Amino acid sequence: MSRLSFLRRPARYCAGLAVAALLACSPRYDWRTIQSNEGGYAALYPGKPTSAARDVAIAGRKLPMTMEAARVDETLFAVGVVSLPSDDAALRAEALSAMQSGLLANLGNAPTEPVQTRAVTVMSSAQPPVALQGIEIRVAGVSPQDKAPRRLTARLVAKGTKVYQAVVLEAGDAARDHRQAEQVEQFLAGFHPF
Repeated sequence: MSRLSFLRRPARYCAGLAVAALLACSPRYDWRTIQSNEGGYAALYPGKPTSAARDVAIAGRKLPMTMEAARVDETLFAVGVVSLPSDDAALRAEALSAMQSGLLANLGNAPTEPVQTRAVTVMSSAQPPVALQGIEIRVAGVSPQDKAPRRLTARLVAKGTKVYQAVVLEAGDAARDHRQAEQVEQFLAGFHPF
């Protein structure tokens, strides 16, 4: 082996290690603020969200619901918005209750831990921000579909003709411990209705 080829080999080896190190350091979470003018909110997502829409049954009516969600491994970060036909406090309350029941139904009828609820303040994106009273729910269970563990953390809040749910649904290994607690809180705290 010539002396020159010996010198080139370590350079290629080092270049390969450098590329591997850069790939290993690439972030799993690519945080970005997304504004939904249609949904009436801004949210901090850990990746580029996808959108979906469907009707949901609330108070005997079918109401439109939009959803934007991003997935990182086995964890879903989503914001759902139900649009009400009028700015009606009673209908907002019914919608909040129906949305909470729907979220809990995703974990089946037998949560593995008691449902935890607490009052939270969600700040609007207005300048200056307006404090909105909401509720946070946390529950762990087993998916009725695939029997895998799930943990759901959500904040629900209503304003005017919009009812919102900011949701983190952890599955599999992510639902067994709290290694993503910081990311869950970052997503929920980064949600702001208009």
